[in-house]
Amino acid sequence: MLAVFDMDGTLLDGDSTATWLWERAKQSPLRLLAALAVLPFALPMVALPSTRRTGASMLLWISTVGLTERQLVTSCERFARSFKDGTNSLGWKSQALRVLEDHARAGDRIVVVTAAPTCLARALLDTLDRPVELLGTSLKPVMGGWVADIHCRHQRKCQALAQAGHGAHWAYAYTDSLDDLPLLRAAERPVIVKGGKAAERKLLRAGLRNARAAAW
Repeated sequence: MLAVFDMDGTLLDGDSTATWLWERAKQSPLRLLAALAVLPFALPMVALPSTRRTGASMLLWISTVGLTERQLVTSCERFARSFKDGTNSLGWKSQALRVLEDHARAGDRIVVVTAAPTCLARALLDTLDRPVELLGTSLKPVMGGWVADIHCRHQRKCQALAQAGHGAHWAYAYTDSLDDLPLLRAAERPVIVKGGKAAERKLLRAGLRNARAAAW
């Protein structure tokens, strides 16, 4: 069976891309000033699905301008090492890792589908030392920096799974956000990893009567 996991807020207790970009911005006064200057415009754009890719790309470009592809990958790997050492603010959710391990023991195929850049997500997932397939956001070079190419979110996550040979339906889906509603609707056993009555009501309003809310 196939178990599909979101990453940020589901397996991780925060936003990996935001943390990585902020760490990079702080390393350079010029990058930091530029990031702070565009934040009032970029953050509202990131909050809206229709402009999320553009807003995120603005911040991504500022934090990566001047990097070659190899340097970009090296930056992600360096960030993953600090993550593993516990020297940045991100961490794996213990309950999420237990569920992931249960699926691994059951022989299920595990796929992480995330809006985070593939190079960043790969570096972080490699610290788990588990056989996990990854589908993420591709990046492309623009004017000396990097921006989102194909943004792996919402319906695009389902498209990425189909293109990877996983079909249009899966046994399990885990996410912290109803932005992943297409992912949840395609699952036999959808789970939103926010417990409580409010999360259950959101699932019912979305028509996911076979879903459950789990407190991770």
